[in-house]
Amino acid sequence: MHLQIVVALSAILLCDAKLPRFKPQAQPNELPANPLHSQGLGQLQAQSKTEKTSRIVDQYRVRHRREVFDSKSYESSLTWAHSERLDQNGEVILRWVNTDSSITFRLEAKTLGYVGLGFNSARNMRGADLVVAWVDDRNGNAQVLDCYGSEYEDRAIADDVKNYELISGYQNETHTTVEFRRQLDTCDKQDFVITDDTTQILWALGPPGSDGQLPKHVKSGARPLRLLQPVSKPESIPLNHWDVRLTNLTIPYVMATLFWCKIFKVPDLPKKHHIVGYEPLIDSRPIRNNVPVQEPNSMSPVHHMVLYECAEDDDKHLWNGWAEGEGYFGPNRPSAWATCATPIAAWAIGSQGEFLPENVGIPLGEKGGVSYYMLEVHYDNQELHNVLDSSGIRVHYTSSLRQHDGAVLGAGIGVSALHVIPPKQKAYKTVGICSTECTEATLPEDGVNIVSVLLHAHGTARKISLKHIRGTQELPRISEENYYDSHYQQSRIVPRGRKFLRGDTLITECTYDSTSKDKPILGGYSAKQEMCLSFILYYPRTALAGCYSMTPVKEFFETFGVKEFYGLNFMQVENIFLSSGSFENLPPLPLSDEGQKHIMNETGEEQGVQGDDQGVGLMKELVIWEPPEFRNKSFMAHLNEMPWAEPLLTEQIEKTLYKGMHMTFCKRRDDTWGVPMQIQSYPNYTELISNETAEKSCHYKSVRLPSVTKTSGATTRSFSWATLVALCIMLVVTR
Repeated sequence: MHLQIVVALSAILLCDAKLPRFKPQAQPNELPANPLHSQGLGQLQAQSKTEKTSRIVDQYRVRHRREVFDSKSYESSLTWAHSERLDQNGEVILRWVNTDSSITFRLEAKTLGYVGLGFNSARNMRGADLVVAWVDDRNGNAQVLDCYGSEYEDRAIADDVKNYELISGYQNETHTTVEFRRQLDTCDKQDFVITDDTTQILWALGPPGSDGQLPKHVKSGARPLRLLQPVSKPESIPLNHWDVRLTNLTIPYVMATLFWCKIFKVPDLPKKHHIVGYEPLIDSRPIRNNVPVQEPNSMSPVHHMVLYECAEDDDKHLWNGWAEGEGYFGPNRPSAWATCATPIAAWAIGSQGEFLPENVGIPLGEKGGVSYYMLEVHYDNQELHNVLDSSGIRVHYTSSLRQHDGAVLGAGIGVSALHVIPPKQKAYKTVGICSTECTEATLPEDGVNIVSVLLHAHGTARKISLKHIRGTQELPRISEENYYDSHYQQSRIVPRGRKFLRGDTLITECTYDSTSKDKPILGGYSAKQEMCLSFILYYPRTALAGCYSMTPVKEFFETFGVKEFYGLNFMQVENIFLSSGSFENLPPLPLSDEGQKHIMNETGEEQGVQGDDQGVGLMKELVIWEPPEFRNKSFMAHLNEMPWAEPLLTEQIEKTLYKGMHMTFCKRRDDTWGVPMQIQSYPNYTELISNETAEKSCHYKSVRLPSVTKTSGATTRSFSWATLVALCIMLVVTR
């Protein structure tokens, strides 16, 4: 009898499933496909989304998805791998831990209203992935609401598909704390895919009592972070530290860009030690009324710092004297300091430093082969303030030696005014090469192992990648950043490392967005100029210190239509660039009134001295002789007047400078050549089509997370009935 009832019910269910459904299906809160719809239609759609969002929020407010949690008992079950302050005052703390497929967050905020968290490639809500959480004042129940940002205004819209799972939430007299998780890739087009790229983490705090009402926030902000990064700080070994820092260096207000160099003698260590990590020491005090003051919210002008090893020198007395001195303005440093060429620590804005993998250490101490180091600090003082600075780097080291001696290799484009980014370009690419000839001559037979990379450029860079070429084939990228933010330059661990063989080629590629610029950007140390560099940590240690390239001088100027300068041939101009851009002995220039006007225009726009400009000033002094149509113009004036709005022009220049001839440099630690300087063609190789190891396929819009909370009896019964019905249907079909 019971079997008959079950079979009958199954048949009814089977037939019912075949009937057409007239119930309207809920559609996603999608924006119109055509952005040119009328304003009236846009307002109606916005009103519709607002009403729909309100309905979804109301459902969340009355729904009891979770009971009250004992957050302390839950906290003991998770170790948060990362913790960051999202604001300067520490009122919003984000902690997180991830697996290969999901990520779990704990958000602690000083608010009794809602707290919002967002993920985007830009520092705003437009198109962002948002989650809004609150604790209901009436019953203490926590809620999370999946949202996304409107494409046209800073407004949150409730997502139809819920991809955030609440774990716990509570509030006390001052703070709201919620824990929730999501898949790294939810396969929902409204959600941000969390990768190892830099992500703009948005946050917002609602007014007290804003439990799901979503009124305008009272505080908000954004901070760039990489959410998927390993933890490498050693906790189980004895650590010492050595502070390598300047002492009360006065940065005058007239210096918009300055870099300062100082020699340091290594600590007196009885045996070889290993450097295992470093962190920045930022100590900048503005000078007000001739007195340095501590201002908590004042921005330090320290832009980036590099610590170099210096090759051994028999004249210890001379180097000891330099170590006791205050240092030198970069262009004026002694020529012997050129042997300080091997970087061991590279820090830039936003970085918290780096700890090396557990099997790698950089030798420290005279027993390790190095007695002196040079600290190079670059200052960006565009606001032209007087500042007293004592910044530097804290080096962490240990007597517990690691398995491998490591080193850092500098690669990319040589810093020079021959590195040009035209204005009004959305995605302009430049490239620097570490040549096959260099790695063939300097690397061991078995090659080296790359373990981490710091990618460095300035404010107009949007993407940086470190490419790996073997023979005529490009291998998967060693490291890349698709959402580069110059205010967050943290080194990147290379997952599982990368074997780099003798004869392989490295290519550092940078992509820039100069759409907001009216004039070309030149390479240089100033934040207004650009760079494209990679600092590569590897083992075993070799003699190779730097491996760069730049466009040869003749090819560079001919690309921009210039055939000859007054009084100088291209070889002489090249020699000037290769000698750090010194142009004290230029011949007098017989400028016409028009030519003099161009020079005045170029020099008059700069405020403050830009320090070592790597040839930028030379661009303003070089006067064109041939062809006649450009005669008596400075090269900088000629660059500024080129028709950059013509895509055919800029595309051809980009292609010529990228895929054309490159002058390559291969330097050893003692400042000698690994191979002679060469001019060679861009490598011929088959480019990598996709950098993904496997194409991901999303078959469902929402991927359900397995529950981390105790499953209720109702849910269990529902699952049991569904299983029973499915079995019965199969039985009917079989018969």
